[in-house]
Amino acid sequence: MSRSLNAQQYEQLLKPLNVTRVAKRKGAGTLELSYLEAYDVKAHLIRIFGFGGWNWNVTDATLMYEEKVGANWSVGYKVLGTLHIPLLNCTYSEAVVGSAINPQRGECHDMAVKTAESDAIKRAAINLGTQFGLSLYNNGSVRDIVLQTLDVAEGEGK
Repeated sequence: MSRSLNAQQYEQLLKPLNVTRVAKRKGAGTLELSYLEAYDVKAHLIRIFGFGGWNWNVTDATLMYEEKVGANWSVGYKVLGTLHIPLLNCTYSEAVVGSAINPQRGECHDMAVKTAESDAIKRAAINLGTQFGLSLYNNGSVRDIVLQTLDVAEGEGK
């Protein structure tokens, strides 16, 4: 049975993204990409939904490729994962391929799986809106792009 968000949770989800939570990295050419770190997404899930108020399950991790390139290994994994928020009775699934290059074969596999898993939980969480990085897909904006939802009964949420 699902409940609804309390007013604080609802209001938090509709706030602009705090710019201090946003990390940046170089993309292709001169492009700079904005993103949230996986640890930050997990911490924010705890802040909003509480300890034990959400769960993440990797349902599959498949080796896509493994090759020796000079002194290094190059490895890629596809990870399928599901984020479940019991309070909302909702589930979000994502599939991501992550890769790594490392001279140590085992470390390379470990890093490729972790990269894919981290990206998958972040992508699944964007379904919860701006606080989980949805607005960053709008040219790195931190402004709330959801603004409101129409499913909130009078006296609940915002």
